[in-house]
Order: sequence, then structure tokens, then C-alpha cells
Amino acid sequence: MRWLAPLMLLPLIAACSEQQMCISRATKDLRQVQSFISEAEGNLARGYALVEKEYIDYDIERCGENADGTPIYCRVPDVETRRVPKAIDLDAEAAKLAALKKKEAQLAAQAEAATQACVRQYPS
Repeated sequence: MRWLAPLMLLPLIAACSEQQMCISRATKDLRQVQSFISEAEGNLARGYALVEKEYIDYDIERCGENADGTPIYCRVPDVETRRVPKAIDLDAEAAKLAALKKKEAQLAAQAEAATQACVRQYPS
């Protein structure tokens, strides 16, 4: 049964053409910088950042029985991730955003050239 799962993924992998994979690799850095820009813009609009913090709580679950049939209960950790506000230096965040936008323009030009090379190398 374990061999069935990879077989189900095969059509998805085959659907990605060489050209699409090449373009995806060529634009990876640009997409990452754009994600950082989006986060910085959101931080500046809100006035604070949102960070993920893990909270651990314990649930009580039945985990077995004694010889006489009475249930045994165990504490099971339940990890919950929440986004909580965090204070930021707005001037530093604005400077970071400006630097990211500058880098985005640089990467966009490189990604455009690399995308054109992918189209030439792997015509559809």
C-alpha cells in the first residue's frame, strides 16, 4: 500500500514541464523577496509585527486499561501555534522595506533574463 502514494503523485510531477520548472527555479529569489516585502508592508501598516509563538497545553486521553478493566489516562502534549503581536522599530522596518524594494528591482531584471533563457532552452 505504501507504494501507491508515490504513484498518485506521478501525474502531478509529470504535469510540470521542464520550462515551468526552469522558470520556477529562476524566479525563486524574486518570489522570496516579494514575500518579505509583503510582510514588511503589513508590519508598517499595522504598526507592529506578527510572530508565531508555540503554546503547549496538555490534554488527558485514555491510553489503556488496568488488568481489572479500569481505564488508564495519560497526559498528551497539545502544541498550538499562535500569531502574536510584537513591537518593532518602524524606522528600521521602513529602511528594510526600501532595501528590499531595491533588491526586488535588481532580481526582477535577472529573473526576466533567466525566464527568457528558459523559454529558449525549453520551448513548449
